[in-house]
Amino acid sequence: MYKFKVTGPFQLTDIDNTNARYLLLTFSDGYTRKLAKSGNWPPEYAEALLEKSIRLKNQSVYIKTSQTTKEWETTEWLCDIRLAEVTEKSRALAQELSPDAQIAPDDSIEKFILISSTSGKTFYANAEPIIDFFKKEDDFLDFSQSFEQGFVSAWSAKNARSTKLPEGVKRVRIGGLGQKTKRNGFRVVASEVATDNTSEAFKFFHLLRIDDKQEHEDYLSDAEIREIIERRKELEQRYPKGVVSWMEH
Repeated sequence: MYKFKVTGPFQLTDIDNTNARYLLLTFSDGYTRKLAKSGNWPPEYAEALLEKSIRLKNQSVYIKTSQTTKEWETTEWLCDIRLAEVTEKSRALAQELSPDAQIAPDDSIEKFILISSTSGKTFYANAEPIIDFFKKEDDFLDFSQSFEQGFVSAWSAKNARSTKLPEGVKRVRIGGLGQKTKRNGFRVVASEVATDNTSEAFKFFHLLRIDDKQEHEDYLSDAEIREIIERRKELEQRYPKGVVSWMEH
């Protein structure tokens, strides 16, 4: 399964997109780290990271480096960055979801906690239930970036589908990176975890199902809906309401 190391927090001090082969990001620890624009990494992924880096320049971030295929040097390579306060919140949530896990300081415990933040809202989601959908690490990272860009607006949209689904569960469309759009991106079934927190600024979700829209154009069948309901019930038993009490503080 996918492995990452996390270093930081460091300030993102410089962005260099002039190199034909790599996106180069420089941080306050003095190192310039790179992400390939082609080869094993699809070019769309570097483009998405560039867009995020422009938003986060001069801010405190954590750096994620892939370790799935090799122990890549964390001062030379990266595959993602996250705002420091969001990473710390994600790590706290991941630790609550797996309280018995033995975590090294640089382990990316939050690797399956996805975030989407826009318009003053930050939504967190547990992606572990749908991780087997992705056959390669770069496919998962593509979806992670797509989720980050689009989930808040997709969940809030008036046309989000909830037909025959329980209250708090919706099927939403998320556009993929590059040439993928909301017409041929992902279909995601998400379940909002209810808490005593009434704020619209923070929400937590379990991701129950994901489909590539090109392969699943039709709406969910009755059998698929029953499977979703059972999966939600199992997750609610494993992660009771109190698990996400951190959102209330």
